[in-house]
Amino acid sequence: MAAQSMLRSAGVVMLSTLTSRVMGFVRDMIVAACFGASAALDGFFIAFRIPNLLRRLVAEGALTISFIPVYTEYLVRRGDSESLELAQKTLSILLVVLTSLCTLGVIFSPEIVRLFAYGFTDEAVLALTTGLNRVMFPYLFFVGLVAFAMGVLNSHGYFFAPAFSPVLLNAGFIVGALFLRKLFDEPLYGLAWGVILGGVLQTALQIPYMVKSGFRMRFSIDFRHPGIRSIFRLIAPAVFGIGVYQINIFMSTVLASMLAPGSISYLYYSDRLTEMVLGIFIISIGNVILPEMSRVSAKDDLEALKRIYVRSVRAALFLAVPAAAALMAAGVPIVSVLFMRGAFTAYHAEMTARALFYASIGIASVAVLRITTPTFYSLKDTRTPVVASTVSFVLNISLGYVLMQTTLVHAGLSLANSISGTVQVGLLLWWLFRKIGAVAARPLVVPIVKYCLASAAMVGVILIIAGAVDWMSDPFVRRAGFLALVVASGGAVYLLACLALGVEEMRFVIERIRRLAGGR
Repeated sequence: MAAQSMLRSAGVVMLSTLTSRVMGFVRDMIVAACFGASAALDGFFIAFRIPNLLRRLVAEGALTISFIPVYTEYLVRRGDSESLELAQKTLSILLVVLTSLCTLGVIFSPEIVRLFAYGFTDEAVLALTTGLNRVMFPYLFFVGLVAFAMGVLNSHGYFFAPAFSPVLLNAGFIVGALFLRKLFDEPLYGLAWGVILGGVLQTALQIPYMVKSGFRMRFSIDFRHPGIRSIFRLIAPAVFGIGVYQINIFMSTVLASMLAPGSISYLYYSDRLTEMVLGIFIISIGNVILPEMSRVSAKDDLEALKRIYVRSVRAALFLAVPAAAALMAAGVPIVSVLFMRGAFTAYHAEMTARALFYASIGIASVAVLRITTPTFYSLKDTRTPVVASTVSFVLNISLGYVLMQTTLVHAGLSLANSISGTVQVGLLLWWLFRKIGAVAARPLVVPIVKYCLASAAMVGVILIIAGAVDWMSDPFVRRAGFLALVVASGGAVYLLACLALGVEEMRFVIERIRRLAGGR
């Protein structure tokens, strides 16, 4: 895949993800206005997080990590027929696994919820969380199918359907919050059924694209197939590595459940904002480069692999560095405008903004991590990320427990995540360059310094404009207008500063503007 083609594919994913994130913010604004930040909503988020964590572990995690490199190798070396046969056998096994997990999850919901909500003492909230979890656990089945489709479609160069599918989940959420909640005595059950609706819609979107790729479903379980064996050789360390990361999230949730009611909600809203940056830009790049890296790795072309890696890291940091700086500088304005209405008070906004500040510190590290980890997977090395994630896990939980007992409270958990993520990416970079050979420092260091200088100029402008508003008490129209001014001015200053500093990525930005102006 040429650089221009890769950027075009990343652009498709970014645009789809941007649409999803905008819908996600509409969703979160509606949820915040209807439910605020309460113990009951904490229960909903825990109930939703359980199948969501398993999704990341089984479906989008271990399956994607182990399936895409093997499937891409089959495409490159054996052609469409054998690769699609491998996909059929993989999906057959996945259907059995997902059905079993969903059945067990529904049956053992009370025990699972008590594990995740260890700090909850209110039996009514625990009962509500259990009921919500039973409704939402089958979401794992649908999103597992979507993750499988993503692996196949991305390898064939189709990126739209998997990238756009979260839009449909957000649509289900919104329908649940606005309409389905009216059908239940406990409105949160309407929200839960909205999640299931979203999962069904996500799955349905993939079907025509899977047919277009040549895939035809035929149930066939064959553990002796060499491709299946290769996937299973990769999947064991992948499960462990991703599992460590998910246990990390699980333990952070447990620690947050020991704090004041609403703490889990503050962290959730903060995560939504940081995930916007990571989802639109960084994960989009990562989704595109894994099949491409797997392709050049299958050809043993390490020089091409290094070129893709450096180009991807630079593109990720060109966006992640200013985004992190902007969220740290404008956290209060952003939370105030997006969430502060109805049941979501000024105090809730202040607590969410505090968590957001410390979570944003780690955005650049996570950006590099999301590019570096797939590089190991493309080389069929799933063990090295396990070691790095294990170190990160121990550090995160230790720091989180200590920092949550300081004045930072729930924000201490965000800071612990940022620190542990930075350590993790540092370890991975050291091991990666030992594995594939060092890359020249100048093509990475010089652009990063320029990104930081341009971001500093942007922050100065943001702070000046934001200082003219009382973000906790001024009318919404005034706050929204000034936030739009903050975003527009900050973005313009960053891009102009990058242009003045000669940042290479600006050539692509200018070219895109020229094409749009020319109607192309």
